[in-house]
Amino acid sequence: MLFNRYMPLLRFRPIVDLMQITRRLSTLTFLLLALPLFAQETTVPDFSKGIPNAKLNVMLGDSAEKAFVLTTALHSKEFSSTLGDFLGEGWVKRVISQEKRIPLGVGSLDPTSVTEVNMSAYENPKFPGVTVEVMHINYKEMKPDSSVTILVKQPGPLIRAFGSSISPDGKRRLEVTRRDKDLVDFRVLDSASGKILTSDSIGWSAMRWCLYWEIPTRLWGYGSDIQYFKVFAFKADGTVTETEMNEMMPVPSVMWDFLPSSLKKKYKKEQNGID
Repeated sequence: MLFNRYMPLLRFRPIVDLMQITRRLSTLTFLLLALPLFAQETTVPDFSKGIPNAKLNVMLGDSAEKAFVLTTALHSKEFSSTLGDFLGEGWVKRVISQEKRIPLGVGSLDPTSVTEVNMSAYENPKFPGVTVEVMHINYKEMKPDSSVTILVKQPGPLIRAFGSSISPDGKRRLEVTRRDKDLVDFRVLDSASGKILTSDSIGWSAMRWCLYWEIPTRLWGYGSDIQYFKVFAFKADGTVTETEMNEMMPVPSVMWDFLPSSLKKKYKKEQNGID
């Protein structure tokens, strides 16, 4: 009789356990399904498959800088709206000033075939150092489709973003700032005292530029806009030696890989590191 008395409870218990397990599995399943969504939010924009109403023609570059050339029937404002939807929330558009709209590669175009060139840059605080630069070219009636070049810049060994960073040994602080909205200025300060050790200007931010700590006491700088190419050596006594690059000086491999093909033919790539 005792067995018969508790039989209903024994029959009910497995059902209760099953419900609890099901609830726990449901919660776990939800979290697992949500993981790809979180991962997607932290992904740098990828244009390798084009975007709605814009077909990818060419993709060039490396992990730090990729260029995507697309063709679209959309004019500037329509494309800007489509791109904004593709990028999603958090991306802030910055229009490059009118007098600076002479991007790399446009100079080779026939001006009589172009009606309008628009350039802009997008940045998102969730992706420090990442910049999406866009050049949209409208042609005359003989070529109805517009050409779009999207340059995605990401942090890497090369310093290519505005902001503050520390030298590998922590003794010097590099500050890169934007002047007059488009010019790249930088200065190096002593981390302990805040004393300015050196400063300079590289050129226009929309052109190819970078800074690179080869070692804690040697900083390289390059800017294609004004053919800027220098190396700074920081001495223990606080003095700084500034040297213009010449053909006899080997270029660190990371810097050399970043240079345009014309300069790669001019300068030799360092093979075995520094002495």
